[in-house]
Order: sequence, then structure tokens, then C-alpha cells
Amino acid sequence: MNRVPAEIVYRIVYLSDDEAALVALATTSRWLYACVAAQRKLWRLRFERDFPKQDENELRWLRHYARTHLAHLLFAEEQQETLLPTDELLDWFHAYCSRRATEYRWRHGLYKEYQPEQATGTHIGGIRLQSLFSSGRSIQRSFVTSKRILSPQQSPVWITEQLCWGDVDTDSIYIGTHQLSDEYLVIATMPNSTGISVGLSSADLYVWHLDALHLPPRLIVSQLVGHYQLCKNWLIIRKRYFYGNIRSNTLVFDLTKHTFCPDVIEKGSDSLHVQQATTKSIYLLWTDEAKLVKDSTAILFRLWKFTPDIAPPLQCLMNYEVVVHAKGVLPVTYRVDDNRLVLFYSRNVASIAEASNPNLMLMEVLESESGVSMKEKWSLALDMDDVYAIVSRDLLAVRLSYTSYKLLNLDDGSLFRNIPASGLYPWCLNNLYPLRNQWASMTQDAMWSNPKNNQAYNFGSNSRQLTSTNAMLILDTKAATVFDFSV
Repeated sequence: MNRVPAEIVYRIVYLSDDEAALVALATTSRWLYACVAAQRKLWRLRFERDFPKQDENELRWLRHYARTHLAHLLFAEEQQETLLPTDELLDWFHAYCSRRATEYRWRHGLYKEYQPEQATGTHIGGIRLQSLFSSGRSIQRSFVTSKRILSPQQSPVWITEQLCWGDVDTDSIYIGTHQLSDEYLVIATMPNSTGISVGLSSADLYVWHLDALHLPPRLIVSQLVGHYQLCKNWLIIRKRYFYGNIRSNTLVFDLTKHTFCPDVIEKGSDSLHVQQATTKSIYLLWTDEAKLVKDSTAILFRLWKFTPDIAPPLQCLMNYEVVVHAKGVLPVTYRVDDNRLVLFYSRNVASIAEASNPNLMLMEVLESESGVSMKEKWSLALDMDDVYAIVSRDLLAVRLSYTSYKLLNLDDGSLFRNIPASGLYPWCLNNLYPLRNQWASMTQDAMWSNPKNNQAYNFGSNSRQLTSTNAMLILDTKAATVFDFSV
């Protein structure tokens, strides 16, 4: 085969849609590997087709891969910002094989086991690949475990870091809630005197950059009564007031630029989520108001765009009214991707005029020269209580009960397959799903072996697990153990 002209091999790679056969061909010799991998543009297109960047979990995996394989460039350029991969930087054939292999390793329980090293409290440096945060009620029992490359040509290591609190009196507070993005950690602390609370009650919000945990945090807001959401470099805070005539409001912070827009949206909202976020702007979908119309509920949605570098920074792009054929119900809004969202409510808690009235709707946000609009793409009537999107496979997982799901095609709402809840493991943990043609042929009753349940490790019944796209961290009273599934 090595005597075949390279042009013939290139043509085979171009025409074949059997990636497994091409991988087998590439493993037969270095020359054939070079011929197969040389089609960089083709493999990039295949990668983006099978693992689209619209799925944030796939993009997170790709960034981890890129930082791992381009670490020598990041060290050489003395920069810590993630380089978005391009044809010139990445071996897309290797990236494609590695992504497929990572999912395979999760599914078959193939991993490397690590005991994280304890940091000394000083700046660690190197290239951080990913981070997991372990939160206990006690601040002293909370820490960040990160995978890092400390120097060029060195293999990645797992390191545990304690948070630096600076002058904060940590003896008088405990951690209420937290949120983690790829770059930032936000923690809401509560005074010990309040005891265990439901939601946030007079919380202080602190933020760390994950590459600067050795520095004191920034206090974003104190005595917050309300909710917050961290999305990339954006922090959205919804402040509520329960006294006087002070109206609730929403604040937007750009953590990268240390800027914020105060009181950007007044009145508050029972439902608000981030529809789209870039480094320069953020889009917020806000449920403005709901009113009864006979046996239905009319709900007004507003889409706001916040761009701090322009004037005015806040723009209302769209008003859209949705009529739900049920009394006094406010649907849950769930973001699918930048241009799609789901509205749904449980039929068990709503007074529905007719059983055939839909309670699950897929909406599209459309942009054109005339402006922004929203329209319903499809709707269904289902006895269900929750959803989550599998964007990479263009599927919507609809939970019918704690033991069963329906997988619907996002394009038209048609049924892809029924599946037991156990059949979604380990993918619902790492969010790296197999290709559709693989998934359809898998046995639904096949049980995944969770390392947490492996008797050889003797983890206690109170042990906890945290997961990312590439790893699982299991916390036991004895130690912390990382199971790394990356190639």
C-alpha cells in the first residue's frame, strides 16, 4: 500500500465516509498516517460536523485538547489566553480520533488514576487545562482541583489549591452556593448566624479568576437578596427587595473588564436566562409579565442585549407574546443554543383546558435586517417534568419520570428513541455523546460501570463525585481521587 501514489490515498480519504476504516488505514504505516492526516481541511469539516462548536461541551473539550497540544506555543508566547484552534495550529485528524477515543474510554471505563498534589499556596503558573471545584459548607473544606502543564514538554499533573480569602473573616461565614465557568469561580457566602437557608438570603458574592486563586477575591456585591448566574465572563445578578416601593432590578458584570451596568433591567423577573454570550456582549431573555386570557395565559418575553462598549449599552431587541393554553402557569425557559430555546411546563401543576394542548414548545430566535423576532418551530403535549438539550446530536432529552426519557429530534420534535434513565450514562455526566449511528445500535440495557461504585476503591457511602468532559473527581473522607479519561 505504501507504493500507492499519495494522490490515490488522498482521493480515498476524500470520498470515504467510513471514519473507522480510515483510522484503520492510517495505523498500518507512518506514511499512510501522514497521507490520511494531511487532509486537514477535510478532517476539520468532519470534526465540526460530528462535534459542532454550537454545543458548549464539545467546544470545552476542544479547548482542553487545543491547550494540551499547543502548550509549547503558549509557553513560547508567554500568554495564558486560549487560542481558538485553526487549520494551521491543530492536527484535525488526531483531534477527531482523540474526541472519539475520549467518549469510548468513558463508556468502557478506561482511565488513569491520580492523587492530586497539594499546592503550597503560592502562584502555581503553567498552563491550566481544566478545573473542578469541591464545595463544602465549611470554607476550610473547599478547594479547586486543576489539571495543569507546569513546564514545556512535561506531562499534565492534577493539583489541589485552597482559595485565598485575604482579609475576609472566614470564621463567621459559610459557603451557600457557587458557580464555575471555564475562567471564573463565584461563591456566595452566608453569615453563620443565619443557619441553613433556602436560596440566597443576604449573601456576599466573591469572584476569583481560576489562574489567580492565590490572590484575594473581588467582592462583587454584599447583602444580596436574589439570584445570580455566571456565564463565561459575565455575571448576572437579580436583586430583589421585599419592602417599601423599591423595585427589583438586574445588574450585569463583565468580569474580564471589571465593568458593570447597574440597574439595567427594572421590575425583576420570574424567569431570566442567558440566550447568547460573546466576549463583547450578552443577550438576556426575560419573562416580563403574564396575564390571564379566559382559559389561557399570555406571557410577554423581552430579549435584551447588553454591550458595555457602546452607547447606550442596553438595547431591547424584541418583544414577543406567547399564549399558553393553561391557567396561571409560567413556563420554564431553557436555552438550547444561541438561536433556540424551549418553553415547557408540567401538566401536573397546570389547569389545562384540553389534554391535547401543547406544554412543550421549541422556539427560534431569528435575526434579519428588519430586526430580531421569535417564532414557534414545533410543539407537543407530553406528560413530562424536565428537559435538557444534546446539541451535538440535535436532540432534546425529555424526562417523563425519574426512570425514563424520550429523545426528540430538535429539528421537528419527532421521536428518535425512548431510553431508560440508566441508558444515558456516562454521557449525561460528561456531556460527550456518541454519534447517532453508534447510539442507535447500542444496547439500551447496558449498564455503565461508575468508578465511584467500584468496590476495589472502597469509597464511602457519603463520597461525592464531580465531573468534567475529561475527568471525574471523587471526594471521600480519606482522600480525593481523579479518574482521567482523556487520551
